[in-house]
Amino acid sequence: MYLDQLTISILFGTGIQRPEIGAVLNKLPQLKLLDQTTDPQSFVGQHTGVSPDVVLVEMNGESRVPEWLENLPQEMPQTHVLVCSYNREPDFLIRAMQVGIREFLPLPLIQSDLESALNRVRVARRQLALVDKDNRNGKIIVVTGHKGGVGTTTLAVNLAQALVESTTGRLALIDLGRPFPDVGTFLDQESNYSIVDLVQNIANVDKSFIQRIMQPYGARLSILHGVSDFREQDNIDLESLEPIFAMLRQMYSFIVIDLSHWLDEFFIRVLTEADMVLMLTGLTVPDLRNLKKLWPYTMEWHQDKRKIKIVVNRYDSSSGLQLRDLENILQHPTFATLPSDYPAMMQCLNQGSPLMGAAPRSKVWQGIKEMTSRILAETGVDEGEANGAAAPRKKFWLF
Repeated sequence: MYLDQLTISILFGTGIQRPEIGAVLNKLPQLKLLDQTTDPQSFVGQHTGVSPDVVLVEMNGESRVPEWLENLPQEMPQTHVLVCSYNREPDFLIRAMQVGIREFLPLPLIQSDLESALNRVRVARRQLALVDKDNRNGKIIVVTGHKGGVGTTTLAVNLAQALVESTTGRLALIDLGRPFPDVGTFLDQESNYSIVDLVQNIANVDKSFIQRIMQPYGARLSILHGVSDFREQDNIDLESLEPIFAMLRQMYSFIVIDLSHWLDEFFIRVLTEADMVLMLTGLTVPDLRNLKKLWPYTMEWHQDKRKIKIVVNRYDSSSGLQLRDLENILQHPTFATLPSDYPAMMQCLNQGSPLMGAAPRSKVWQGIKEMTSRILAETGVDEGEANGAAAPRKKFWLF
């Protein structure tokens, strides 16, 4: 079927049909209504043969996500689930996101809102068709921290360079730092483009468009710089992130993302796309207190904690606190430690160059290279194996 033509089913999750919703759907000529039902328990069984492209789930003002809705994305993986509700409470939205629902529409349903959501579905289907055609997926590694100043940009920049040195594929470095992105500053680069340019042109995003937006850094590393105008950062359409990441996976063996610690929906969306999350922390009492507060929410967002890797930055074994103190608090092992190496980092920053060029013999660069070898092993990519885009993405989490 032509990708612009969509089939849709309506599921009235509260058990009461609402004719006004069907009336909105009937105004859209490229939308074929298959059926309407008020019985969530039998809905999946009714579509064991051919599933609709979209199911619109009406939840009125329900305060919680019911079990049948939690299971719906897994039971109908080829169908895009849209939820419309009067409830826009963060707990409700976060739980829905955790189970794989990516579109939320406010009630009463407005035609323009539905049209925008369906256009995003069409874009996602086009991107998925391209990915399925090439059957190749790269790995997304998110570098973040529980607060500012823990070294996320430093690690993201140098991890990307270490991956370039350790593999033969093409790599991307994405700056999602907010409110002030720093990758360009670290590498002494300026760019007129950012992820906003991809979001605003999502209907036209393809490989050639992305290549024009990305800025090369050496032969095999491409950089998507951050949004310099913080006023534009709140205008990023979160529903566009999934198709953008899908295309990046198709183009690059590894995508390293420098992600700020702002705990909002944008932060959650990016983390859910990751194959691995490097959570940076120091080893001080304030660091442990902050991380202890954040950790339960991180586990709630991900549910499977094996993809989260704790990295202790500026580690000094002679300090009062030890790694076991951190591990006892979180009940989670430390993945790696990086030594404190202030002279090397200052040399790196002053030269606008990664450690590989500015301080190749430094202890911190050696530590990053050792950590990179572990990352490659745990993502199932041998050093030197990542040639072009990576092999099909394996269905397992990390640790």
